[in-house]
Amino acid sequence: MMVMRATSLPRRRSRISILLTSTVRVLFTTLLFTAAGMGGGLFLGILGMAAYGMIHGEHIDMRNAYLHVAIPIAAATGAVAFVGAVVLEVRAPRT
Repeated sequence: MMVMRATSLPRRRSRISILLTSTVRVLFTTLLFTAAGMGGGLFLGILGMAAYGMIHGEHIDMRNAYLHVAIPIAAATGAVAFVGAVVLEVRAPRT
């Protein structure tokens, strides 16, 4: 005698669940890339300010590394990451 096992079909996720998890993934990715952009931009800004101070032989204000280098790089990196994450999240269910 053959025994038939009843297997349940996988439950479909609700639209709210899909939207919530997609939103969290997009925000986390954006935050991660923005933080990396801030760190990399600050590193490049400090190197640039130090080189500028050595070349011109004057004291430099390191706040410029934050204000004129790190923050714009972080904003640009975050914006690109946000758009990229949204595009990937929209395309994912269709493929």
